[in-house]
Amino acid sequence: MSSAPVLVIDQFAFPDEADTSADDDDAVVTTAALRQFTLHRLLAYGIEAGDGLRLLKLAERGQSWRGSALALADQLLSRAADRTRPNTARSQASLFGRASALQRISQVMDVENSDLRAQTYSDAATNFARARAIDPRYEHVILETVGGPVAAWVITPDTPGPHPQVLVHGGVDGWSMDWEGLALSLVEERFATVLIDGPGQGETRFTHEHYLTPDWLDCYEQVCDYLVERADGMPIAMVGNSMAGTMVLHIASRYPVFAAVCSNGPVAVMAAQLARRTYARKLATFCSPQSTDADVRAVFDSMELTDERVTSSCPFLLLQGDADPMVSVSDGVRVLEQVPADDKQMALFEGGEHVINRYPADKHHVITTWMRDRVDRTHAASQ
Repeated sequence: MSSAPVLVIDQFAFPDEADTSADDDDAVVTTAALRQFTLHRLLAYGIEAGDGLRLLKLAERGQSWRGSALALADQLLSRAADRTRPNTARSQASLFGRASALQRISQVMDVENSDLRAQTYSDAATNFARARAIDPRYEHVILETVGGPVAAWVITPDTPGPHPQVLVHGGVDGWSMDWEGLALSLVEERFATVLIDGPGQGETRFTHEHYLTPDWLDCYEQVCDYLVERADGMPIAMVGNSMAGTMVLHIASRYPVFAAVCSNGPVAVMAAQLARRTYARKLATFCSPQSTDADVRAVFDSMELTDERVTSSCPFLLLQGDADPMVSVSDGVRVLEQVPADDKQMALFEGGEHVINRYPADKHHVITTWMRDRVDRTHAASQ
């Protein structure tokens, strides 16, 4: 007599409440996270849609933002480690990539540096590397600069080179790995893309302890040298987002090696953000732990877009949302007018918020097609 078949249930359950419970401090952070992070913004940070929905649901239940994101990441890592389940190299890579994004988003609300935050980000970087190890287009590099090491991910098209190079630079929250989506859209247009963690960002801060100082611009000399060497005679371009939308104008003005610059939501007066008490604490984490309030102000004063500092005349594209709470349309227009380039334009997104996370396909289309056009013109003129 044959036995009845065994019913196997493969559960995709939410994490245990014990792993996601929130104390009073967590509750404040989680409430703030729910104000700031919609699903489309989570997607822009590399979060998979289902993971984002689970994280938001847990947060809405009052569970810890950090604890929930880390518990969801642990579930994925446990599935990847379970040898009783069928898996492929690509499916494993997907699990590691999703876990990395959750680990990164778990610390995005933190307003202090800590050993836990540094370890979380280190784990996220490790899992990102595991996720991309099967893709030969990816390379992790450490650039030695006068200010200290700078970490970056380089993604090179699988077409014959040399390729034009694009430096992609994130801002206060979104760092190198978080901008992979934009980088891949550029790679599809046959750009080699360098995703950088600048001073005070990501691995550059947490692993190499390279912080922002008033002399932050000096270290980009070695970054530009690296881009020039990789380009092998092809043009070089740059995209900066939010705070880095400001920084790229300084970089292009100091180091005139760029054929095109795109600035997405530039904050013209970064020091003005120090008036926001909680945000000021977050900005201070970019600076050395020994920095005083005056030191922090000096760092962000050094980023102000003044006429004397903005001298780059290469083609310039500014992206602006008309619902951006940090940068008004009039502020964007002032930056556009300030740039002394003959070839300059603004792409204005109705309903667009800061750095246009709401409309990723349109954002990527505008950036890649404009940049491809300007770089091709530069290359043709050099022949």
